[in-house]
Amino acid sequence: MRRFAFLIHPLDMEDVESFEPGAKGRPPALVKKVLLWMCERPPFIGSFMTGVRSKTGRKAEGWFITIPLLPEQMGAYPELAKSKIVEAINEAEELGASIVGLGAFTSVVTNGGLAIRDEVNIPVTTGNSYTVAAAIEGTKKAAKLMGISLHKAKLVVVGASGSIGRACTEVLAPQVARLVLVGRTRKALEIQVARLKGLTEVDISTEIHQALKGADVVITASSDAKAIITADDLEPGTVVCDVAQPPDVSRSVLEERDDVLVFEGGIIRIPGLRVKRKPQFAYDFRLKPDRYAYACMAETMILCLEGVDGKFSLGGVKVGQVEKISRLAEKHGFKIGGFRSFEKRITREQIREIRRSAAKKSNKRWFYRLRRRIQYIR
Repeated sequence: MRRFAFLIHPLDMEDVESFEPGAKGRPPALVKKVLLWMCERPPFIGSFMTGVRSKTGRKAEGWFITIPLLPEQMGAYPELAKSKIVEAINEAEELGASIVGLGAFTSVVTNGGLAIRDEVNIPVTTGNSYTVAAAIEGTKKAAKLMGISLHKAKLVVVGASGSIGRACTEVLAPQVARLVLVGRTRKALEIQVARLKGLTEVDISTEIHQALKGADVVITASSDAKAIITADDLEPGTVVCDVAQPPDVSRSVLEERDDVLVFEGGIIRIPGLRVKRKPQFAYDFRLKPDRYAYACMAETMILCLEGVDGKFSLGGVKVGQVEKISRLAEKHGFKIGGFRSFEKRITREQIREIRRSAAKKSNKRWFYRLRRRIQYIR
């Protein structure tokens, strides 16, 4: 039996309330003070997973260790966050884990794991390589289902200078007609443009709302603590792969738009007949059933099953790493787990309805035949 650990933390107040129902209705400032007070105690186990079984016959189980800090608190107290992360990794080592995954903002605050790699004794991964692989595969499938031809499409990558966004641009640039890189600083984006020279038409922007105009496909992977894409930002028929944790796309998009396809990038089906999470608290990753996991979690499991003895996916993601983890995922039986949006499954029928709604409102070329068919039926 091989063992892994994965670091988690509450992404928002809703998560805190699922950990501790008594926090519901309390002033956020008070709840945040309590979370900081909890950091005086050791990180604690939030859940234990069993039943992971590779196609090779190898088995794995693992602990999900909780650090009680919100994303904005990790940003405000980076040294505290890093010390708790190191403490949690050391605890994982004592439990018998052979590798530890850095979930959500634990990766961001440690600079993709680089800031703590020399302070721990066991392999660490951000899970970003498989996150990139899963995001690209999911985006291609979603675009195809919506009738969008990638080689004629405008792709916007939000967070393009970050580890995940940068790798996505390098893989997809030769496959799209136009690419727009969105980030906080032009200097970082210009460096990325140089890497993509000759692959496709590339523009850069630090204004996300302006950049999204006319987008056919969007991959968003920022490190913002709050949603940055709203219902007004997207044109009918847009496909959005949201890789960020917490999500970059506002829930208002789900509530107000029936003509765009927004899905969570990197939801993976774990191999094994009896995959089971045993939560110590009500919080359960917003993933049902238990055999599904985020790609960053899945990468940790894959590397554990493979017995990789070294730090993986630290710092910037390399295309070679994306290709390697894709091969290992296939070897061990990990697969894309369909489409989900805000914790709910998206069916093929729902995608067809989204496409029909988009065809009624959009003049884009890929909706022409469907639009004419709808008009004819009328």
